[in-house]
Amino acid sequence: MPFPSIHPARHFWKLTLFGTSLLMLCQTTLAQPVLTPLVRFAELEIDQARLDDFGKAARQNAEASLLEPGILAFHTAAEKDNPGRVRVLEIYVDAQAYRTHVQTPHFQKFRAETEAMILRRELHEVVPVRFGAKASLSGQPLVRVAELTIDPAQLQAYKDAVMEEIDTSVRTEPGVLGIYAVALKEQPIQLRFFEIYADDAAYRQHIESPHFKKYVETTKSMIASRKLMEAQPIALTLPSR
Repeated sequence: MPFPSIHPARHFWKLTLFGTSLLMLCQTTLAQPVLTPLVRFAELEIDQARLDDFGKAARQNAEASLLEPGILAFHTAAEKDNPGRVRVLEIYVDAQAYRTHVQTPHFQKFRAETEAMILRRELHEVVPVRFGAKASLSGQPLVRVAELTIDPAQLQAYKDAVMEEIDTSVRTEPGVLGIYAVALKEQPIQLRFFEIYADDAAYRQHIESPHFKKYVETTKSMIASRKLMEAQPIALTLPSR
């Protein structure tokens, strides 16, 4: 299995009540765009022979980044069936916080160490649709990534349905640790999801829940295409405050 040096106690579960603050911030920003955080969503193709080296460097960078006051979340995961395909979700307070981040010594070190390992980098400008996160993480989290294309004529109806589903899931299901939904800025009908569950059982319970089934029934005519992937965490982190 790739990334064998992952240590959950050290690298994954740095999450406090700040997670609740993140949810509140991103809910508020839907009505007040001026407060919208800067979100970066990247898709990387990593040299298969350098997966362990990349994982180590990514975790070191994420851990150091937790000390930056402008970072709200920093999540990295690899597709389970294709571990060279990596998704990175970064959330910053604003654009200045991102500019500060890319000038830090730890990011410069990470960039220099991994430049030759990254065969392809696709960076998307995205905007939040809905973010929800628990106040703490536990277990051995399961990550799922989804790529959806929504019928343009039903985009707002879809957003309304998915926001309700995310809010209910995070609020009522102990095993739903975080769900992040973003839309591509230049192609708003293209949505990306980064979902974190306590374990596989929590995910199975989630998809059997009444609110999820309601979401599926409500949106089945709205989704033009979907791609669902299970992913392996490399680093799942939120800063302590």
